[in-house]
Amino acid sequence: MTTASPKKRAVAYARYSSDMQKATSIDGQLLLCRRVAARSDLDVIGEFVDAAKSGLTEDAREGYQRLLHGVRNHDFDVVIVEHFDRLSRDPATIQRLKQVFEFNGVELMDQKGVYATATDISIASLYNTIYKPQLADKVRRGHDNAVANGRIPGSYAYGYRPTPGAPGARVIDDNEAKIVLRIFIEYASGRSTREIAAELTREGVPSPGATRHKNKAGRTTWNHQCITGGRHGRGIIGNELYIGEIHWNVRSTILNPETQKKQKRRNPEERHTIVKKPELRIIPQGLWDRAQKVRSERAIHMFGPTGKPRRRPVVPRNNEHPLAGVLRCGVCNGRMRIAQSSRNGGPRAACANAHQRGTCEHTRSFDMDVLLNDLAEKMEVRLLSPKAIEEAMRAWKEERKSDQRKDSERSNLERRRSVLNAEIERLSYAIANSRRKPDELVKRIDECDVEREAVEERLRLLGNGGENVIPFDHPKFGDRYRSEAKRLVTGLKINPKAIETRIAFRNLVDCIIVHPVRKRMPYEYTPYLNAAALFSTKLFSEGHDKTGTISTAYYDNVQSGKSVSS
Repeated sequence: MTTASPKKRAVAYARYSSDMQKATSIDGQLLLCRRVAARSDLDVIGEFVDAAKSGLTEDAREGYQRLLHGVRNHDFDVVIVEHFDRLSRDPATIQRLKQVFEFNGVELMDQKGVYATATDISIASLYNTIYKPQLADKVRRGHDNAVANGRIPGSYAYGYRPTPGAPGARVIDDNEAKIVLRIFIEYASGRSTREIAAELTREGVPSPGATRHKNKAGRTTWNHQCITGGRHGRGIIGNELYIGEIHWNVRSTILNPETQKKQKRRNPEERHTIVKKPELRIIPQGLWDRAQKVRSERAIHMFGPTGKPRRRPVVPRNNEHPLAGVLRCGVCNGRMRIAQSSRNGGPRAACANAHQRGTCEHTRSFDMDVLLNDLAEKMEVRLLSPKAIEEAMRAWKEERKSDQRKDSERSNLERRRSVLNAEIERLSYAIANSRRKPDELVKRIDECDVEREAVEERLRLLGNGGENVIPFDHPKFGDRYRSEAKRLVTGLKINPKAIETRIAFRNLVDCIIVHPVRKRMPYEYTPYLNAAALFSTKLFSEGHDKTGTISTAYYDNVQSGKSVSS
């Protein structure tokens, strides 16, 4: 008697890009993948989804990253997609992804129900290589034609509003135009952009984007960079539309293949398109010229004869510093950002509200390397003392008390998610097999999808329970605790850029409140820790989940023993 071989475990991946805003596209793709699995006798054990995400990027897609994590952990045997370009539209990425799949013994299948070969991937990559430039050329021709006829593709600038029924047409918004005129007058008179932005914020003037995003938090908060612009951004002061000129194709956006981030570059002069639209003029020519003269003089004073910023590398890179995204202002509780470089090239952090918006009085910057070194010394003393271990055990006990309640809630949410998944699948099947798509069914799918997202978010916050926690009375609990703490402190001192060190640090440290101090005085800060992280075997695990959990322990205010100058 022969026993049937177990079914292969499969997962489905679905994505739609931001230029196709249809949430039901996800349901259609998943339904197709389930049918392919049924025909191929596969057992679907999971689904990964990225909504409104471009296929040209990887880091920004959470579902894609979770899929890769599952591939490397051998959690399943087959990945099913509607088409290979759902995984990536970049030929190099899809080829590399296929190699990662093969290395980990995971097969790839599309809607034909046939396992993809290297030849299939090569053909799909060749198609994308040909298709993407052709599509870009068509879009560019359409935009160029619109500009030649006095229309503006894309979003509308502050001071204008779109014309209903006339795509690309713009008219002056009288209320916003008054603010634009005010900004130019104050700037040309010598006021700094930070002062202008701070005053507009204090007066509660709606900022750019406030009318476009009704629910956007801080819609009356002005950032000085929206007035001056950045290295390639024009800002309000540099926008020629305010003198009735449309400047098109001045810059191009390209994707850095190493960082997967978009960068802007200035195009040659011969590629620029300039169209006169005098009816859109807000700023008189004389005022415009005075403002541009002030801008040029300030650029030369700051950056030298060329007036262009000198690139000064920050070591380590901003996003590789363990403290990046962790520091908070001790006055306004806002985020602190990397705003400057120290003399040795290291990053310095400052309150974003004070540095960019002028809404906070905490204007001092802090050397992040000095702060990190001091914190590592304090952590070594405080985390490894007998009192710290006793406190860790107490916190662990408190954490365990809520486990039973969490498990019950988790079970109820998982049952509700299963019901919603079944309902969405049933409705999608009904739509797919009908000649017309009833609005009621589509509306119901959207309602179920919204509720499902809420359920999944709550499940994410609840976490996976306490199955990976070492009991506090385990004979090796103290050894484990000391080992993890010592490893983290050593990593911070020897190689803080190491990815495992940064992940462990951010898993442990919820935030660090940096308090204002006078110049040349030692730093004062309060680290808030997620003490329960030290009890888990996942402290140094990659792919940890940042849930924003409130810290369960914190240090008393500490002062650095080093005097540093601002």
